[in-house]
Amino acid sequence: MRHFLFYKRIFVFLVFLGTITFSNQVWATSLNSDLVTTSSLNFSGTVTKVIDGDTLDVTTTDGETITIRLALVDAPESEESGSDEAKNFITEQCLNKNADVDPDNNQGLTYGRTVAVVYCEGVNVNEAILDNGFADIYQDFCDVSEFADTNWAQEHGCSNSSNNDNDDNVESSGINNNQFDNDVSNDLDCKDFDEKNIPVGNNDPHNLDADGDGIGCEG
Repeated sequence: MRHFLFYKRIFVFLVFLGTITFSNQVWATSLNSDLVTTSSLNFSGTVTKVIDGDTLDVTTTDGETITIRLALVDAPESEESGSDEAKNFITEQCLNKNADVDPDNNQGLTYGRTVAVVYCEGVNVNEAILDNGFADIYQDFCDVSEFADTNWAQEHGCSNSSNNDNDDNVESSGINNNQFDNDVSNDLDCKDFDEKNIPVGNNDPHNLDADGDGIGCEG
């Protein structure tokens, strides 16, 4: 009888010890979740929330909600001009609609979000929001993203020729003075330049300085 009680106590102790170890492992995993790379597998679901012009939630058929950051899309932040228009565009395109998600295999989680291209009812919304002028291409990731070589990314600024053109038009002190002549037939927009907060002074034939403070393409 004594032997039975002794072994029973050892068994209970081992079970207790194993439970603590497993709990610590789960806790450690949750604390380091941002270190886990995103899955390379495509998945489908329903867009259940639009956070802003480049971020949305997709709930899979298994009930898991995954936050998506649109690859290569730089939409205005919530406090910036145009943010409501960008969010409304994505909402109209995607909210409560079927979505197919293609994760960017070259990027891991970004602040807990999966970087991806999203197709809402078959429409590439990364491309659509750029085509409609509600966001800019995210130039900083053209050298990283697997989607940088797609036609839509190239057309909106990831191409080498586009970058070279921008280099010719922009100097470290602002925009090349050759662009500020009386001939504005080759009209330029802020998206044509790599830089923001460009000094334009009083000579602003391309209307880059919306608030008239002498600085164009503020961001």
